[in-house]
Amino acid sequence: MVRQLARTTLKTGERMQCLLVKEPEESWAEDVQRLLVHKRDHVQWHIARSIAGPLDALETRFYLGVVGGEAVGNIMTVEHGGIGILGHVFTHPDHRRKGIASRIMASQMQDFQERDGRVLTLGTGFDSPPYWIYHSFGFRSIVAGSGAMWYWKQPEQAAELWRAPPTGVAAPLWQHWPLVNLLCTQPAGDRLRHAARRLWGPRNFEGDFTRYKRDLEAENSSIVARVLENEAGLVVGWASLEDDPLWGGAAALLDVLMHPTAWHAAGDLLTALPLPAKPIFAYADQDSPKNELLDAHGFTQVASWPDWLPVDGERHGVNCWLRR
Repeated sequence: MVRQLARTTLKTGERMQCLLVKEPEESWAEDVQRLLVHKRDHVQWHIARSIAGPLDALETRFYLGVVGGEAVGNIMTVEHGGIGILGHVFTHPDHRRKGIASRIMASQMQDFQERDGRVLTLGTGFDSPPYWIYHSFGFRSIVAGSGAMWYWKQPEQAAELWRAPPTGVAAPLWQHWPLVNLLCTQPAGDRLRHAARRLWGPRNFEGDFTRYKRDLEAENSSIVARVLENEAGLVVGWASLEDDPLWGGAAALLDVLMHPTAWHAAGDLLTALPLPAKPIFAYADQDSPKNELLDAHGFTQVASWPDWLPVDGERHGVNCWLRR
């Protein structure tokens, strides 16, 4: 599907079309891939697959700036249920400083708002020129001084959405990408968020999710994962188990990330995760409810390291748990 969103005049006087290209759409596939050829292989993996056809219920949109029939700029969003990630913002080097990105951004944001979008997240350099472009469109730092940003169409809804009752556990599908990312960016909650993927503190899991999903789908993958959803369509819990790289498959590493409002349902999430018959390590903030969860599911605390995890300029204590 291709739809023209706007026609605009650049700083140079050139005319540019802003097009929405939604998968599957072969007519602009080469242009999208050419513009984003510099992206890492696991990102290219998603782009190629999204152009070829639907990825579960994930909606992938490419917003293209087209000058003289040539795609010269791009913004991509991946969304589900009005929750999305904005990324792959790129202008061809021969067409920079013409105002292309800001004009594509204006069309993209208008389209998102008209489709009842709820929240978009993105990552950029703090206090950089792109940071202030996003700021002008309503994005704000999730944590002060951070380039991880979000835009809430109705910010007052956020707390209510997180408090919605859990509805059940599911295997992670493509549509969970922006939902898991929103969970990872939450400023409140555990600092140690996913040890296997080196995720600590509020941080985007935007690009790393495509690597994680590729590893999850790989033949003979060791990853087993589940997500906990709520009535508002958010992911409020994510449990993931994979071989611990330190021990060559002889032991596994368990990660459990919960929104602070959902710890009461963490037992249901962990119970739904099939645990292998080999040693399993897990790590938890010393002040996290995760310690009680692990204790209740057969784990034994084997170590405690104060002042261990560096987050936001401070060091925090971490407990190590083991289930044999």
